[in-house]
Amino acid sequence: MTKLKTKNEYREQFQMALDQAGKERIMLTAYLDMQFQKLNQLIESISQESFWQVFPEILGVDAKLTLLTELIPFDDFSNEEIIRIIENDYPNYFKELCGYDLKMKDKPSMIFSVL
Repeated sequence: MTKLKTKNEYREQFQMALDQAGKERIMLTAYLDMQFQKLNQLIESISQESFWQVFPEILGVDAKLTLLTELIPFDDFSNEEIIRIIENDYPNYFKELCGYDLKMKDKPSMIFSVL
């Protein structure tokens, strides 16, 4: 995995995944843009006082974007279904990524405080 050093590098990896998916997924570019607008707003609002409120939302945007790249190759899902799945599943993304069953109690970590 490439270590990302800038916001542009971060965004480019998601844009490339959409570009490679073809014309049928072009509608998802609007969803990608919306998530990056939210991410930009969150980054601009972060401060020492707001960190604990903003960071979980940043994790949420990251989970949504990562789920997007994981779901776009599935031709069985329409664009609308992909967005619905993302919006439903993103709060548990990191928990599942770490191997937790959704019923299991997770460890105290910022990674599990997704909003």
